[in-house]
Amino acid sequence: MNEKRPFIIIFIGGINILIALISIILLSIESLFPFFLERHNFYTIPLPILSNHIIHILFSIILLIASYGFLKLKKWGYWITITYSVFFLLVYIIGYLQNKYLLLSTNFILTFIELIFILSTKKHFYGENISS
Repeated sequence: MNEKRPFIIIFIGGINILIALISIILLSIESLFPFFLERHNFYTIPLPILSNHIIHILFSIILLIASYGFLKLKKWGYWITITYSVFFLLVYIIGYLQNKYLLLSTNFILTFIELIFILSTKKHFYGENISS
């Protein structure tokens, strides 16, 4: 685990940090200017269990922690990142089953591709010598 981080790990970790920061910024804009995002065609699907703001903050914090661990090549960062991606894939699939138009959304496709790349980086977290 003392080896240099490959570009794909830096890229995925950096993109996840960027996504978390953008989510926090959009949440701040929405709280300061209600209905601003809806006027610009940004919609969120609220969850019935908690406030939408609390969910966004919670998921952003989880993604920041997972990205930190992923960039530092920690095993827990690897597994939290996988869990986070699988969770959102399931959310998109459930959204598709309910609405019939969300399956081929950009987020679904990018999350699926990200998960494939994350799974291929396992050897860097466990120090395995996997010959390609």
